[in-house]
Amino acid sequence: MDWLDEERGKGLLWEESRLVEEALDAVFGDYLLQIGAWGPGNLFLKSARTRQRYIVADTLNTPASLVSSLDYLAIASDSIDAVLLPHTLETSSDPHQLLREIDRVLRPEGHLIVLGFNSPSWWLLRQRLSDGGFLPGIDRFVGEHRLNDWLQLLGFRMTQTRFYHPASEVDRLVSNSGASNRALDTNTQQGWLRKNILRRPPEQRGMLRTMRSWRYWRTAAACYMVVARKEVMNVAPIRPQRFSRRQLAGGLVRPSARTSARDN
Repeated sequence: MDWLDEERGKGLLWEESRLVEEALDAVFGDYLLQIGAWGPGNLFLKSARTRQRYIVADTLNTPASLVSSLDYLAIASDSIDAVLLPHTLETSSDPHQLLREIDRVLRPEGHLIVLGFNSPSWWLLRQRLSDGGFLPGIDRFVGEHRLNDWLQLLGFRMTQTRFYHPASEVDRLVSNSGASNRALDTNTQQGWLRKNILRRPPEQRGMLRTMRSWRYWRTAAACYMVVARKEVMNVAPIRPQRFSRRQLAGGLVRPSARTSARDN
């Protein structure tokens, strides 16, 4: 996409490469699959810790290790340790079908990393109001809530959700107020935030911690990253019930020696 070569796109790719690198730091195994080309060919995979990593695309116009239909991946079931979707759902003709295919090819406890555009953000408004599209090539925005619903239906467990660009700086401020106090500019440090919150003891900074979950920060963020794991369903085997011969209450009375002798 041409707009990724502009300053706007380069800033987004730089931030996303850092987030993906952090997420891939805990991913191990044999195979990592990136479905869909986004930015320079090896931008995200160069930091992977798996033994092998490949890029899958649905067209020959993009550099890829494998060309396949995204609705029906030409990959064996339960063979991949991790899958990365860098804004692939926004360009897919059937994003739900793509997620079903990912569920098929992922091994149990496999990782799924999704980068997406945040639907409540102002980027969606610009995308709809602009003539040629604010983000050329993006057909739809798949919101974080919708994605979570789809993944839960498929049996995935969400392990991490990050909102970024430009809300990552706000998120970093809230998560680590001590370090962010040094990073704030002079006017902010001398303003209401430092006077009323940052100078308080840690146990009195509850307001600052709760700011992280405010809908405002999610709306201010243009993108999100969701990390999920494929759940393993432990099914307990049903054992056949063993039937035993019923006995009379108290059992049968054994004849005494005297009774046996009289009968003879």
